[in-house]
Amino acid sequence: MIKRTKLWTSINKITLVSVASVGIAGCDSNSDTTADVEQQAKVAVEQTASVVEGEGEGEGEGEGAGAVDLATNDLAYLTQLALMRGHLYVGNALYQDGHLDHAKMHMKHPESELYAAVEPAFAARGSAGFATQLTALSTAVEQEQGDAAVTAAYTAVVDAITANEKAVSAASRSVSQQLKLVAEIMRVAGEEYAIAVVDGKMENAHEYQDALGFTTICKRIVNDISASSDAEQDAKSAALDHLDGLDTHWPALIPPATLETEASALYVAAAKIELLAFGVK
Repeated sequence: MIKRTKLWTSINKITLVSVASVGIAGCDSNSDTTADVEQQAKVAVEQTASVVEGEGEGEGEGEGAGAVDLATNDLAYLTQLALMRGHLYVGNALYQDGHLDHAKMHMKHPESELYAAVEPAFAARGSAGFATQLTALSTAVEQEQGDAAVTAAYTAVVDAITANEKAVSAASRSVSQQLKLVAEIMRVAGEEYAIAVVDGKMENAHEYQDALGFTTICKRIVNDISASSDAEQDAKSAALDHLDGLDTHWPALIPPATLETEASALYVAAAKIELLAFGVK
């Protein structure tokens, strides 16, 4: 948890610097904005590397939560739910592709390390949570109960997450807030990718897959945005372009031994999408 909290704080500081140095109006990709954001993203990667050096897995992942009160902070609450969605998405994709051992790891991860952090918020928000559905899915995969059982359990937990996501204010569903949510998730994806790919070598397939799951969920969030103005539609389209530009970071569910892609691109996308959020209501 200490590692995750340090990383989250560091990356948030970098993003704030990016926004301040670029300016809300400086969203033209042909201006100096891109260079400024990319430089800040590279600094974020360096800081991430300095924190995680020598630290392996086996630590709890309170990704994105830190010391924020999930019972009152809608953005942090929705971020945690989206991260669980990401784990489960990639776990299901791995299962469907026949990578059972990888799938088991991802399916049990939200239950064992993430759900406990958000569980108190469910009661505070008058929401039911989804512990039963999460356990059923993990059990179906772990005990190899078959495709029908896994598919039904996966659908049930996704539906339950959707129901719990409704326990936020109407303001938190605005286009601006949805883009801010995507920026938060992408910063965590960048953190995971920085752990996965180090100096061009694949060091951690699990974190590589996490980053893929988180980025996929971000695409779905943006695709689901209902734009009611030209500004909102432009922001939505630009955000999708930034996310689609990251596809080469994941050539396959099971990563190759070496990759030329870097986490800095994920941080850049997060910073640019956050800038877009400031341009809409």
